[in-house]
Amino acid sequence: MNRIPVDCAALGDMRFLSAEARMDQDGKPVLRDGVPVQRVSVLVRPADGRQEVIEINVARVEPVRMADLARVRITDLTARPWVIDGRDGISWNADDVTPLGGPQNDNK
Repeated sequence: MNRIPVDCAALGDMRFLSAEARMDQDGKPVLRDGVPVQRVSVLVRPADGRQEVIEINVARVEPVRMADLARVRITDLTARPWVIDGRDGISWNADDVTPLGGPQNDNK
């Protein structure tokens, strides 16, 4: 199934919650083209709907670090619907997640 481009502006306010390295079932880091993949949790607050947390996969050499609830810029966000063994969901991927309007906080 194809990846669907997502208009981030249409999603509403987006805030950083956390980031962690993705690991496979054997506890080894997940790599994309030799680069570690991180799972970045983002709180999405649409202007006219219920807020939701989405987990975005980002391949990045440096860990994603920023202040809690910092507004974020998501570069080239895509959604990919999936179905496995009767379960379904959406896999979110982006080229990058960076703080909006400020430097990263390396203390986290």
